[in-house]
Order: sequence, then structure tokens, then C-alpha cells
Amino acid sequence: MAATIYYENDADLSHLKGKTIAILGYGSQGHAHACNLQDSGVDVTVGLREGSASRAKAAAHGLKVADVPAAVAEADLVMILTPDEFQGRLYREDIEPNIRQGATLAFAHGFAILYGEIVPRDDLDVIMIAPKAPGHTVRSEFAN
Repeated sequence: MAATIYYENDADLSHLKGKTIAILGYGSQGHAHACNLQDSGVDVTVGLREGSASRAKAAAHGLKVADVPAAVAEADLVMILTPDEFQGRLYREDIEPNIRQGATLAFAHGFAILYGEIVPRDDLDVIMIAPKAPGHTVRSEFAN
């Protein structure tokens, strides 16, 4: 099956109206995705582990913050933006047991899928939103 590639002009935010997005991780890409979505009027929750230093940063940006299992359980779309080496365990322990039937699982790149660290359930839609820049550039391009 060939991949379908969409670009900025193909985007239609109406598809996200009434949906809840969980952004897991608040590093370079997590920060950019969460803030851009929030500024676009999308309902965003940042999922972070207990004790994460990023919790205060996300809250300071006006974002809702929750533990990962709670953020995942409430989401229609879950975007994994944590370091690759943690994604498999994160999926097995916190995402798979909590993600809704028929939800969408999103990635910024496909290493965890390609190398079998994550094998999504059959009922999940899996998408990739691959930015062409570091998070600070993704954010500044959006903000300008």
C-alpha cells in the first residue's frame, strides 16, 4: 500500500473539532505540536510521567497536563513524541491498556513501528506527521 502524503494546504482543522489530542512528551517536538494545536483551537492535553520537569513548562504555556494513562484514556488521537528508546515500553505499559477502541495513534517518525518496538492493535488508525525541522523551527514558523 502506498502512503498518502499531505501538506499544509491539505490541512483542514474541522476534522479535529470536538476531538481531544494527547501529546506525549514535551521536548522539542512535543512543545511545538502541543502549542501549535492549542493556538489553533484544538483541545490538547500533554501527557507526562509523574515528576517530569516538563510538567511545569507545559502548564506555564497554558496547556492541560495529565499523567500519560489519563491523557491517553481521554484522547481521540495520541501523538507519541518521546525519545525512541522509551516508546516501546511507553506503548506497552501506558498507551495500549488505556487507548480507546478505534482511536488514532500518531508518530513524528516511524522507527518504533519499523523495528517492531510498537505493534499497534488492529483497531487503531496509525499516522505519521513528519516535521521537516526541529521543534523550535516548527513553532516559530507557525507563530509567524
